[in-house]
Amino acid sequence: MESYQARFYDSSGNPPDQVQVQVGSGKINVVGTTFGIPFDELVLQVGGHDGDRFKLVCEKESVAIVSEDRGLLTAIANAAAGTELGKQAAQADHKIVKRGTQKAKYWTVVVTSICALAITGYLLLDPLSAAVATMIDPSFEVKLGEMLARTEKLDKKSDSYKRVARIGNELVSHLDKSPYKFQFFVKKDKEVNACAYPGGILIVNSALIDKATDDEELAGVISHEIGHVIHRHTLKQALHNCGLITCLSIISSGVGGGADTEKLEAAFAVAQKLESLNFSRTQETDADLTGLELEVKAGYRGDGLIEFFRKMEKQESSLGKSATPLFAMLSTHPMSAERAARIEAELKRLKEKHGKN
Repeated sequence: MESYQARFYDSSGNPPDQVQVQVGSGKINVVGTTFGIPFDELVLQVGGHDGDRFKLVCEKESVAIVSEDRGLLTAIANAAAGTELGKQAAQADHKIVKRGTQKAKYWTVVVTSICALAITGYLLLDPLSAAVATMIDPSFEVKLGEMLARTEKLDKKSDSYKRVARIGNELVSHLDKSPYKFQFFVKKDKEVNACAYPGGILIVNSALIDKATDDEELAGVISHEIGHVIHRHTLKQALHNCGLITCLSIISSGVGGGADTEKLEAAFAVAQKLESLNFSRTQETDADLTGLELEVKAGYRGDGLIEFFRKMEKQESSLGKSATPLFAMLSTHPMSAERAARIEAELKRLKEKHGKN
């Protein structure tokens, strides 16, 4: 005979005993004792937070059996079929099953709704972050970039800096119009990377400068980062990473004062290091094409960026997994075959346009 877990209460006021009960012929027995309660002396009550706890009350003996084991309900419904207790047990069992189904449906709706909201929010982030970016004045963006970049500790004296600044300023001089006053810095870092901060601050790691074979490759990297600044990609991606709530908050309250700068700075810091932002393929293409035109106007060959990435990919392949921390730029700005082909095609068009071989 199957046993079921239950708690046994009596009129003594003492804590209930944990017992096993069995459904016998015409009564419920407490396992290990001679105590049994006839079906006709029991009244079934259903309760509990989810309606899945039931109580078998015997007023004659001033005792009660409380359980959450549906198996006990089923056993009573079968054994006491045709009696009032059997009907109560069958109805209670049906309600529990129905409630369980409703609960499952409820949570399915809740989880589906949350997923739908999350997906919708994610899809809205790009247009929202772009909208917020347009609300931020370039002068305000410059202040934000200066706060985030912490340029006071960066190199502005070495020969590497002079090389970067010379190439950068030469490229910037060929911009038609720009609200930014570009600033170039060198950071002593073993990671091969470069980063464009909001407002025109460009930081090139010393390891990248050492890896660049010539000015053509360095110009390719710097011009690409200038392209990110012109299109405000860093600002947009940082806002994207800050999340939907931050973007909506900025839209609703506007930006402009010192407190707003601090608010954005804190949000950006939490969102992600700007050096490790991943740009979309469209953003990479825009930066490529803008930077490429600057290179050609400035008299560079224009294939420096492709050559630099191909060299890095070859070295990374030979070094294996140990190269991952060194060539961060390969993961944040991957040079796919499609991207390289687009650059080469645009380079050919620009050279024909400007009459260069």
